Amino acid sequence: MTDYQPPAPAPPTDEVCAVCGAGIPSTGNYCPRCGTIKQSKMYSGLPPAGNRRTWTGSPFQYRPVVRTDWRKVGKSVSAFVMLTFVAQLVLSIVALFYGMKWVVPAILDEWHGFDLILMTPVIIRFLTVSGYFLLVFYFFLIGAIVSSCTWIFVTSIRGFSKELSMTAVSREHSPLFETCGLLFATVFFSVLVALLFRTTAGDEHSTGTLQENLFLLANASVWEELIVRVLLIGLPLLLVDLLRRNRKYKWHSYLLGGGFKLGTPEATLIMVSAAVFGYAHYAGGWGAWKIIPASAAGLAFGYLFLKFGLAASIMLHFATNYLGMPIEVFNSTGLSLITGLGILIWLGFGVIFFSYYLTRIGEFLTGQRLFGASQAPVPTPWVDPRTQNPFMPPAYGPFEVRQPGWNQGAAADPSPPQHYGFSGGYVCSRCGNTQARWVDGKFQCMRCGLLT
Repeated sequence: MTDYQPPAPAPPTDEVCAVCGAGIPSTGNYCPRCGTIKQSKMYSGLPPAGNRRTWTGSPFQYRPVVRTDWRKVGKSVSAFVMLTFVAQLVLSIVALFYGMKWVVPAILDEWHGFDLILMTPVIIRFLTVSGYFLLVFYFFLIGAIVSSCTWIFVTSIRGFSKELSMTAVSREHSPLFETCGLLFATVFFSVLVALLFRTTAGDEHSTGTLQENLFLLANASVWEELIVRVLLIGLPLLLVDLLRRNRKYKWHSYLLGGGFKLGTPEATLIMVSAAVFGYAHYAGGWGAWKIIPASAAGLAFGYLFLKFGLAASIMLHFATNYLGMPIEVFNSTGLSLITGLGILIWLGFGVIFFSYYLTRIGEFLTGQRLFGASQAPVPTPWVDPRTQNPFMPPAYGPFEVRQPGWNQGAAADPSPPQHYGFSGGYVCSRCGNTQARWVDGKFQCMRCGLLT
């Protein structure tokens, strides 16, 4: 601490800390944020703020005070809610397998053919399959869905466990967390649009039998991802990179997706494919109200395709399509009540995730981070007041050793101090925190509140 001096009017100053950029009051000698001696007082003989003599390896080890990060708490709560949807997804896969006893006989005995389509956005029917070829295609759909869900679960074990335990890094999500978050957001938005714009029963898509719905929804989960995400995003990106003569990814990445960085070409193709996807639903028999939520879902599918791969987009598509199928397959009143309660909870979290992803879209468009801690200012060099030679301020540490005579007036050696792994600044003697503020002539630790 500084020696007592008679009170005197201090000249106004706009000096800022050279380390963290915080403003230093004219009556203070230390930065109120980080405790660094301000630049104009660097050679005035002021001691380092606080107790700086706790060397590394000292027997006095202070237990850090952990402050609650409400973002991590919210992320952990969301992860636990997502576990309920994981149970729903597993039940949907069970319904997919259980429904084979109705779908397989229908393929072999009742259905005379099934048309495979392309979306351009006009629906083009280019191939008709039937009989055992259609049965093999149906088994391919089931295998693609199960393998996609399994892949997402396996690759998310480590990251999702951190999200459950509040140890995950902010704004970094596991594939499972991102997929469930986007599902909550898209389901909420679809329900909102349906309530606002769907006014007549004729706007609803005509439904078929149970076995037809089981097959058609599984087909949409896989086939539509192949003809939209791969053909309208992956292959065009490959063409763009070839024209630039700068292929950034491996060949299979353009087909399976995953690992792409979101730039202008990627964002453009996501929006184009989403628009095609939305309009194709209208051309396929849905009401006009379906264009908006289907396009929003297409944005989510395209984003997952680029970031985590085709498996993530297939999983999200299947989870959305089969959301109510377990109720139809098992015809259980209890299951209907549980699913209805779950949907209400997921819709509530959908509001949060929909707002979050709107914010992320805004950040991408503006190039600025809208919420969260701003970037720390770049440290500026200190200037020796006698020689006007700049040098960078020392880093934080528990102690510093200066050369003899460094603060003995104008005849002193103006060279910066020698450091042996440690340097000056504020450190709380109770918890070891390096941030403090000036309160009534003393430093108050901004972690534990100790006045020194």
